[in-house]
Amino acid sequence: MRICHDERQCLFGPYPTLAEVGRMMGRNVPRMWLIPQLYNLSEYCGVRDKLTDEQMDELAYVIASEFAYLRISEIMLFLHRFKGGRYGRFYGTVDPLVVTTALRDFLRERADAIDRHQRSRHEQQADDERRSAVTYEEYLRLKEQHRI
Repeated sequence: MRICHDERQCLFGPYPTLAEVGRMMGRNVPRMWLIPQLYNLSEYCGVRDKLTDEQMDELAYVIASEFAYLRISEIMLFLHRFKGGRYGRFYGTVDPLVVTTALRDFLRERADAIDRHQRSRHEQQADDERRSAVTYEEYLRLKEQHRI
């Protein structure tokens, strides 16, 4: 829960993607990691009909394969936000399609956050370059002194 309070850390921190976990630890590990996360979501929502074992396994497989580029921390952030009501709710039953649709909504938010982060980095880089730049007058003076 601590990590989910820092969007920047979740999106840009040193956490592995689902694909990297699969390469490092075995291709079934991302799916096996997702199952308890999805079970927790299913229990948390308190609806009458929870995910069946088959639905949970299939949903974990779909997420692990379709969203393998997501960091584990991003999955945790998504689930945290889902539990917070950010992406809708279940009505009487946990629906795997609601989860994957909500995940696509999360991807839009993620893309916006990545875009903001990159813009900020470019602006900072431009500011740094402006601070270290020489004026045209300095350039001419240095050129006259044969330093350039």
